[in-house]
Amino acid sequence: MTIYAIVSGLGAAILLLTAGYLFGARQGALARDQLRRQVQLQAASLDQLQEQTSHDATERETSLRSAIEDVLAPLVERERISLDLAQLASLPGRRRELVPLLDRIAEVGRFETVLLTNEEGLPLAANTTGRHTERLAAAATRLSLVAEKVSGEQHVVPLSVMLRDASEATTLCRIFRVQDQTLTLTALSNDPRLASVALDPALAKVQVALTAPA
Repeated sequence: MTIYAIVSGLGAAILLLTAGYLFGARQGALARDQLRRQVQLQAASLDQLQEQTSHDATERETSLRSAIEDVLAPLVERERISLDLAQLASLPGRRRELVPLLDRIAEVGRFETVLLTNEEGLPLAANTTGRHTERLAAAATRLSLVAEKVSGEQHVVPLSVMLRDASEATTLCRIFRVQDQTLTLTALSNDPRLASVALDPALAKVQVALTAPA
C-alpha cells in the first residue's frame, strides 16, 4: 500500500510538472508571438514614419526652392533684359537705324512702346508697333519737368522716373544728354517687375545712332 501511494504520488508529480511545463511553453510561445507582432508593428510604423519624414522633407525642399525662384525671378529677368540690351548690334554712322534700334529694344525688353523725345517734348523716333506715342510724349515731358523740380537747389537731376498706374502699366523715362541736348527715352511696359535702370544698357546704342549722320 505504501509503495502504491509513493508511485501514485510520483506519477502525479510528474504529470503536474509536465502540465506546468506544457502550460509554460504555451505561454512562452504566445508571448513570443505577441512580441514578434509588436516588433513587426513597430518596424512598419518606423518605415511609415521614415516615409512621411522623407515626403515632408521633399515638400519643404520643393516649397523652399519655389519661394527662392519667386524671389529671384525679378532679378533674373532684369539681368536678362540688361544683358540682351547691352548686346544689341548697332550700325555706327547710320542714323536711319534709330527706328530699327528702338524696335529691337522694344522686342528685347518686351516693351509695348519705346519713344525718343527731345527737351521740348517732340517725338524724334518710336518703335514701329508703338501706340499712343503723342500721349506718351506728353507724359514723358511732364515726368521730365517733375525730375527737374525734384532736383531743387542741389541741381542733382534724376536720371530716370517711373510711373505705375492702376492697370499695372509702367511708364519708364530715362533722361540723358547728347551733344548738349536733353533727351528722354521712354518705355511703356505691362511688367510690374520693370526696374528704373532697365533702359540704361541701350543708351549707348541710341547715342551712337543720334550722333551719326542721317
